[in-house]
Amino acid sequence: MERPRYGLIDTLRGFAIFCVIVYHFIYDLVHFYSMDFPWFESLAAYLVQQGGAFLFVFISGAMSLCAKAPLQNGLLLVGCGLMITMVTHFYSPANMIVFGILSLLGWAAIITVLARPVLKKIPIKLGLVLSFFLFFLTHEMAEGRLSLLQVHLLDLPLSWYDSHFLFPLGLPHASFTSADYFPLLPWIFAYWLGYFCWQMTDEKLREKYFFSQLSTFTFMGRHSLLLYLLHQPIIFAVLSFVF
Repeated sequence: MERPRYGLIDTLRGFAIFCVIVYHFIYDLVHFYSMDFPWFESLAAYLVQQGGAFLFVFISGAMSLCAKAPLQNGLLLVGCGLMITMVTHFYSPANMIVFGILSLLGWAAIITVLARPVLKKIPIKLGLVLSFFLFFLTHEMAEGRLSLLQVHLLDLPLSWYDSHFLFPLGLPHASFTSADYFPLLPWIFAYWLGYFCWQMTDEKLREKYFFSQLSTFTFMGRHSLLLYLLHQPIIFAVLSFVF
């Protein structure tokens, strides 16, 4: 029996990809066309970028429990992430994307499949609390510190950042650059937060609320991977025509 489409999940995923597209549109105006856009440096812009990404990752973690082939899905996303890295390397090396959100989602899916025997042993409420806490604790790990809600707790050893190959974990070398960087730490904890949250819902709750939808965002949510892959080329084409 085919899994029903939860319209609410597609709507939320569509809203998340909408936030990503809006942010990248303004990013391109600022970085490629040198437009003065004060909003881009504002807290609101940061919340749009981080909030959209968090929602996208959270939903992906929740839906990993419904996927028929989560390992294959993970490998597909890793491949798409590598393709984006290669395309951005040749098109705009200064804005190359290394370990962006698709790479994160792919590796998070693979790791979750491999770690599922352990994750199943963790009580759901404890998993929620740990995922929430560890996400915020490691949120500034790439900057060399642990903090909690922007309260500095600990500087991490500089030697942890000596390797050129640990950037997927959130330990980038000083020379590492990426225009869109989502390391496993902290973001895998946002993925696992969705993973544990989904287990808190039951069929009655899903039947009552999860079939609600907003058609535009639902359409975007159902085609989120394709939209993510195509939105930047489309934005560049439109901006090139306008300017």
